[in-house]
Amino acid sequence: MLMLHILLAPLIGLPMLGLLRKRLYRDAAVFGAVSVTGYGLWICIVNHRPFIITIFIERMIEMLKSISTTMI
Repeated sequence: MLMLHILLAPLIGLPMLGLLRKRLYRDAAVFGAVSVTGYGLWICIVNHRPFIITIFIERMIEMLKSISTTMI
């Protein structure tokens, strides 16, 4: 677990600091959001509790379908 933090923290932190230093705040926000999501998924895998993302994607698609049919 410690190795995950040692490897991924610089890979996320250094580009984030570079974007913030260049005053690219929107890019930094997008990069941060995607990175934090990926970081969370990797933590689940390291803890031997993988997140089954296909089930989540299926539920999201079904939810969007139901929302689109109720809006029409």
